[in-house]
Amino acid sequence: MKKLIAEPLRVRRLSEVVETHLRDVILAGQTEPGERLPTERQLSEQFGVSMVTAREALKGLEMLGLVEKKKGKGGGIFVREMKSDALRLPLFSFFSAKKVSSQHLTELRTIVEPAAVRLAASHITEQEIKVLENNIRYCEQKIKSVGDIFSEAEFFEIEEKNVEFHRLIAEATHNPVLALTVDYLMDFLFTYKKKTLEPDLQFSKGTIREHRRILMYVKRGDAEGAARKMDRHLVSLQRYFGTRGV
Repeated sequence: MKKLIAEPLRVRRLSEVVETHLRDVILAGQTEPGERLPTERQLSEQFGVSMVTAREALKGLEMLGLVEKKKGKGGGIFVREMKSDALRLPLFSFFSAKKVSSQHLTELRTIVEPAAVRLAASHITEQEIKVLENNIRYCEQKIKSVGDIFSEAEFFEIEEKNVEFHRLIAEATHNPVLALTVDYLMDFLFTYKKKTLEPDLQFSKGTIREHRRILMYVKRGDAEGAARKMDRHLVSLQRYFGTRGV
């Protein structure tokens, strides 16, 4: 009889068990888009696990794009509307099975994103430029407010906005296939980043400066200049991530 496993099966962590159950409930349509999920405390009681375990399970769902966290009054964890997100889980599974690395994804970015910004420079609207300006301005103001003390939460808040910049550029192409491709690339790479990167104030400052230069060329309608700046930006990121094992 053919041996089906080469090594003993790994015992799953409790957070993975909870995450899988919640994921299946969401994908089966047993929840509605915008529906609030139970709190960490409520989940820990329902599943008989610790609040830390419940928190890790919710974080896993957030990384898959199945839920989103909203802050402030009336905040909590909410089920995201399932559109193209329905593809996210199968793609994560495929990438895991094929041992796709962040290097593979970064190489794809160097092909896709210069083309995207080239197209965006020709198709972008005034409103889209304003949204990109607001994105960069938010990051600049956030950097000023943190001073020399940069927490992990603040670092990844800025990183999330930096990732959003690339999504917004792709959306400005008005090509839904290209926008979706970049959206998924950003999702997967951000997942790798959150696992391995440490807060780095100088890195964040440099990224924001490069984004402003890219936008300058886009606003001018200089497609080739924008593409060159994007290419240099991605090469710089690839070099930085490579030294940190991302």
